[in-house]
Amino acid sequence: MESEDEFFMNDANESVEDDFYSDGDDDAGAMATYDDSDADDAGYEFIDQDSDDSVDFASHSHQQNYTVLSEVDIRQRQEDDITRVSTVLSISKVEAGILLRHYNWNISKVHDEWFADEEKVRWSVGLLDKRVVPFPDGSRMTCGICFDTYPCDLLHAAACGHPFCNSCWSGYIRTAINDGPGCLMLRCPDPSCAAVVGQDMINALASDEDREKYSRYFIRSYVEGNRKVIRKLIAMSSI
Repeated sequence: MESEDEFFMNDANESVEDDFYSDGDDDAGAMATYDDSDADDAGYEFIDQDSDDSVDFASHSHQQNYTVLSEVDIRQRQEDDITRVSTVLSISKVEAGILLRHYNWNISKVHDEWFADEEKVRWSVGLLDKRVVPFPDGSRMTCGICFDTYPCDLLHAAACGHPFCNSCWSGYIRTAINDGPGCLMLRCPDPSCAAVVGQDMINALASDEDREKYSRYFIRSYVEGNRKVIRKLIAMSSI
């Protein structure tokens, strides 16, 4: 991923013309503009730096009072939303990120649903508040995938407690990430379990390449899910 990558969002009612998660051109450039001329109607717009229309960007942005948003800006806004939900609901940032992703990054929706019926939300999202099976320390357990026996420090489990060895976890995560953005709501490998797998486990068990892909999916989900997102992506770097 190039650090110079930037994103654009707009709340205009345009139809979807490009697959948000499709591969892009590695050489394509993009700048993110935010129209802050009116707080209620403010939005984001994608502009292709390599297109002929980009020559008009300077005058266009001056007339429309645009602010450029880089990828760093978008990530900071995403982190701020996660922190806000984490603080209000008294849950971890990992859990807050899972909730926001599930509710398409709509903070109000998260709050409304959570305070209306926390147990129902936990069940539907897979945020278990207690283990389904025990995961004792200092003993050996059998991996639920390869069925080999390992010391507990070589096994990991989601909130449910179902143990799987680090190698099987890595393969499971890699397959899910390569399958696409659905990996953002990855569940426990046990077919009878709906416990969600958080980003903390992705960071701990995935390869550097897989973590990078997951991170890209995560920020793109924020851009796509934000209420001001334009449905057309002109240019983004490929995953």
